Parts: sequence; structure tokens; C-alpha cells
Amino acid sequence: MNDSPDHPALVRLRAELDAAWKGIGVLGDMEDVRRDRIVAELRAAVPDVASRAAREAGADLVVAEITRFAHAEVVVTDDTVPTASIWDDIVHSAAVAASAAR
Repeated sequence: MNDSPDHPALVRLRAELDAAWKGIGVLGDMEDVRRDRIVAELRAAVPDVASRAAREAGADLVVAEITRFAHAEVVVTDDTVPTASIWDDIVHSAAVAASAAR
């Protein structure tokens, strides 16, 4: 197993987490139906990528990377949309998925 921080699986995970984090920031600007669809996709896709990355690069590295992203501040564009809670759910699910891949 290649535990390099530049492992392709970690690079993919970082890209997925970054895109999800950026997407979370604009949820308040979206209509309810579109927002719900995007949240559902993020809740499925991010843990899936995390699980695959853990199998390829090692769970400890993946969980550490997820934890780093989990501490990123979430931008709120609409106070009625619980973006911080959604982000917490996504990164928590991703960490669980990565840990389960051990």
C-alpha cells in the first residue's frame, strides 16, 4: 500500500471533499428540490470516495484528510438552510465509511 499524501486515491478524495465543501456553501441559493437532490448526491458520493480511498491508500490517512476538511468553516448563504449540519453529516459519514474499510 502506498501511504504517500500524493496517492491518487487521496488526490481524488481531496477533490471530492473540496467540491462538496464548495457546493455546501451555495445550497442556500438553490430551490428546495434541486438542493435536496444535491445534498442526497453528496451524502452518497463523498462516503463512497472515502471508502475507496481507504482501501487504496489506508484508512488512517483518509480519516486524517477528512478530519482536516471537517474543520473548514462552512459558508452560509441562507440561515434557513442548515449547511453546517449537512457538512458535519457528510464528513462524519465519510469518516465512518473510511474506517469501515480497514
